[in-house]
Parts: sequence; C-alpha cells; structure tokens
Amino acid sequence: MKKLGILGGVGWPSTIEYYRLVCEASLAYHRGREFSGPTPMPEIVIESLDMNFTINNRGTSEPGSWDVWDAYFHRALRRLEASGAELIVIASVTPHARLKEISHGIGVPVLSVYEAIGRQCAAQGIEKLLVLGTLPTMTSPAFRAGMAPFGVDAVAPSRQALKDDVAGIIGKLYRNEVEGAAEAIERVVRAAVPEQELAGLAVCLGCTELPLAFPEHNGEPDFLANGIRYLNSSVMHATAAFQACVDTP
Repeated sequence: MKKLGILGGVGWPSTIEYYRLVCEASLAYHRGREFSGPTPMPEIVIESLDMNFTINNRGTSEPGSWDVWDAYFHRALRRLEASGAELIVIASVTPHARLKEISHGIGVPVLSVYEAIGRQCAAQGIEKLLVLGTLPTMTSPAFRAGMAPFGVDAVAPSRQALKDDVAGIIGKLYRNEVEGAAEAIERVVRAAVPEQELAGLAVCLGCTELPLAFPEHNGEPDFLANGIRYLNSSVMHATAAFQACVDTP
C-alpha cells in the first residue's frame, strides 16, 4: 500500500475522522483476505496546521490577498511530500477552492474532494446538490465548477443570513460542540429549499466538520435524516484516499 499523507488541523475533529475512516476502510478491504498478524494498514503521516492562522489569513477578492494562506498550505504539502507520502488528502473542503494554487509544484497526487463527491453523485444519479460549508466554499465558484464534469448542479443557500447560520454551526463543530447541530442544519436546509423541491436534491455536507452533527450515521457516505438526503464529504474523500493507497498503476 502507498504511504498516505493527511493535511489536517483544519480543524482537528475532522482530522481524527479522516484517520479513523481510512483505517476502517482498510479493515473492510482486508476482511476475508489472507494475512498473518494485525490487519495491514497504510502508512500514514499527518501534518496538522494551526486553524487560527488559516482562518485569520483567508484572502478576499483583492489580488494577492491569498498569498500568505496559499504559502502556508503549500509548505505543509511540501513537508508531507518530504516525509515520504506518495499521495495526500486534505482533511478539509475549504482548501480545495485553491487546490491549484497550493499544490503547484507538488510531485505527488493531492486528491480532490470535488472528484470524490462528483463520482458518488454520478454513481447514484444525483443531479442537484445544496452545498453547505464554510463561507469560502459556499461563495467560491470552485465547488460548482468541480461538480460540472459529473453533470451535477451545485448551489449554496441564496440568502446571506443562511450562509452565516451555516458558518456559525461549523464554528461550534470546530470546538467539537455537536449538541443541537443536526437540528440547526435541518432548519437551514428547509429555509433554503422549498418543501416540494427537497425530494429532487441531496444536501452535501461540504465542510468536513458538518457530518459530525450526525453521529448516528457515522461512516455512511449518504443517509436520510427527517426526509432529507445528506452526502458525507468526509467519508467519500477518505474512502477515495484509501482506495488510491491500494490501487496499482
């Protein structure tokens, strides 16, 4: 198996989740296979960033405003590469809006969360997504562009107040405060989508902390909760990372 690098710390709860999901994917993969001793696991190295720094150095639409942020992530990817990682997964959705900038010159694959989500949607015939995530995720055109090759129309809540509500929920989940989060997410969804349209779309939990609000659906790539279909971006991305570890050229 290839050595996996996890770029985490943005935030720490989802970093733990990615590590767990990769290891559980290896358990499932090796079930029924012949081996001696403990279940084989991919070698994993984790580079954990300071989330306070990343949030305080997010850019704007001004030219050059993302330079510090981009450089911080790029250096972390370099360190993972130098540690022997043969592929890298970022345990956060937000940085994928600038994946091209932060991964420039990196010599190993950095796996796209958009591709993992898009492939899942294509496999299940999902054509429309309501994307919930950080403000950069919901306001950047990158997520929508990433879904387009898979025939998926990705939209965010149209009202700024709802986007702010999602950001507030994520802020609590960063601190591992999960009580009431699922109900708060449902309120946002029902305020953003007319009842008659809910059956025709899926809600992408497009921040790796958001799935933590639904512990009863732990490890499920998609699930129903109170009549709403959710997609767990963390499960899709981490599962794709493990599969890349065992795939041979």
